[in-house]
Amino acid sequence: METKYTVNQNNIAFQSRLKSLNALNPISYYSNRYFRRASKRSQSNIEPICKDLYDAWSVHWAKQGKNIVSIDEFANKTKQPENYVLFLHGMAQNTTNYQHLYKSILSKDLGVWAVEFRSYGVNKTSPISEDKFRKDIEIAYQHLLKSKNIKPENVIVIGHSMGGALAANFASRHKDIKSLILVSPLYNAANLGEKFMEHKTLGEGIPKFLSILTDKIKPLKWLYGLRFSTINKLKHIKAPTYLIQSKNDSVTPIRPARGLAKNARRCGILEQFITLPTGGHKVDNDKVEVISKILDSFVK
Repeated sequence: METKYTVNQNNIAFQSRLKSLNALNPISYYSNRYFRRASKRSQSNIEPICKDLYDAWSVHWAKQGKNIVSIDEFANKTKQPENYVLFLHGMAQNTTNYQHLYKSILSKDLGVWAVEFRSYGVNKTSPISEDKFRKDIEIAYQHLLKSKNIKPENVIVIGHSMGGALAANFASRHKDIKSLILVSPLYNAANLGEKFMEHKTLGEGIPKFLSILTDKIKPLKWLYGLRFSTINKLKHIKAPTYLIQSKNDSVTPIRPARGLAKNARRCGILEQFITLPTGGHKVDNDKVEVISKILDSFVK
């Protein structure tokens, strides 16, 4: 099915120029290598749909030109939900890795529209980039509105980690959505945890001296910080925003998260900043419980 969407072409051109400039950044090699490894891990980590969700599950493929997006829907098949959660997963993950969250969402008579980015999970369609992920989300969103006859004010956007940064970008361009829930979002690519940045297997594997060099050369840090940036989008968001963060998160540390909360509060969009003592970077059961309580306020 062909799905039309609208994007700011000037913004896409600007992002493309940034990509060219970032190629000159000495840490781009490591981050791009991690990006490719993460998509491969995502493809090899597909989980079977659990019995509790199987009957509510369906797969959609939305196409616009050469862009093909896979979407996992979880919803009541006998009565279509009035409200949907547009869910954006984290790096190295795929849509099947959050089924415990989907179960909680479904229990509130909400539908789930989980976007599978290109080269992630089952969607092995084309090379990856931040710009292309943004297009994938736009295509999936327009397909949701059209195929389910859902209004923007009935869409709640939830993004985890990388998906949080992409969710913030989406909300900055779609000001009429119901709400935005950011779970351990990236502040930006330059403010990831030191242990994660330097970890050769789980992280980007950047040598410590390059991290120090980037910190000292401000133009390099600024340039790298424009990638997957949540902080730069807050002033353009209108939707009520919730921020959930674990204090022991080594990927998106608590200090940058507090900076996001402070700026979101200054912009007048912060509803709640919820910090948890444990849980790390994953969407664990405690985070699911917090999300569940937030969603309760939308379905009463």
